[in-house]
Amino acid sequence: MNYANDQDEITFPFCETRAVLISNKDIDKKTATLNRKFFMSQTTVTNALMAEVLQWAYDNGKFSTEENAHNRLRSTAAFHGNQELLKFSPTIIGYSDGIFTVNSGYENHPVVWISWYGAIMFCNWLTEMRDGHTNNVVYTGIFKNWDHRETERRDSNTGYRLPSSKEQEYCARYIGKTEPTVPDGTTIPNLATEYIAKNYNGGHTDLTSGYYWTPGLYASGAIKDYKDETETRAVCWFGIDPLMQPNPIYNNEKYELMPVAQKRANQLGLYDMSGNVQEWCFDAYAYNNEIQRVLQHIWFGNYYYDAWLARWSTKEPNYPDSGIGFRFARTK
Repeated sequence: MNYANDQDEITFPFCETRAVLISNKDIDKKTATLNRKFFMSQTTVTNALMAEVLQWAYDNGKFSTEENAHNRLRSTAAFHGNQELLKFSPTIIGYSDGIFTVNSGYENHPVVWISWYGAIMFCNWLTEMRDGHTNNVVYTGIFKNWDHRETERRDSNTGYRLPSSKEQEYCARYIGKTEPTVPDGTTIPNLATEYIAKNYNGGHTDLTSGYYWTPGLYASGAIKDYKDETETRAVCWFGIDPLMQPNPIYNNEKYELMPVAQKRANQLGLYDMSGNVQEWCFDAYAYNNEIQRVLQHIWFGNYYYDAWLARWSTKEPNYPDSGIGFRFARTK
């Protein structure tokens, strides 16, 4: 994990609207404030790490092999509190007779086909794995018949947890405390050429002084906006990348889920903050008269989208998909 924020309070540019299209430059006019120091995982959770945590959970009695148990295991999926956590077959993670395996060559791919419930249990179990007890787990309110609206977050604990959408965007747009300069071609470019700061380049007057941020139309870590395909592809996996293989599901177009950390990292040393997979956040959001959970895009939501995508969306917490994964955070 990388240390992402070392301030007790920091205000940064934030897009608070659910469906802002990529052409809308008003996204730089809003702000959000973070009030805690935190770490963020360098990459999304991989198949290898997910299998390791699931194996620990099985070995420590977190699952049952009884067919109707609320924490049951089947050859196709894992459940907890009667909620499906993870589909096995499409994720390249397999389960048989108490053993979890990852197919060779897919160890470093992001785990997908995971629900919000699955991401929550991963965080709690990883915390217990680390500590040897449950005193520091972040999430409670997980019952035999689990409703995500009952889930409570213990903010004083420093166990692993899902990031908030604010933390995700903070990490995606962070440049640092040094004023950017236009790259001269002699070093690897890693700073925006049109940065945002307090009262500068459209930056809000409430932004914390002395910090610099990428504009909202940039992929995370890019030095130019999304219209520059070469620069955007340097930091971000999205549709029809030349390095991808033809996918028969998409009429043999080049849409392929890729291993983590293959593109350039952003200024915080975080990989794939744009593209490859959408990422579950803890946040709840009211949409169409129901409570859903936030999926952060940071523009290029996942490997099968092109560059026209809206910034973020929501899904039901039991919704899995081949383009949805997650990363984890930890409060300092």
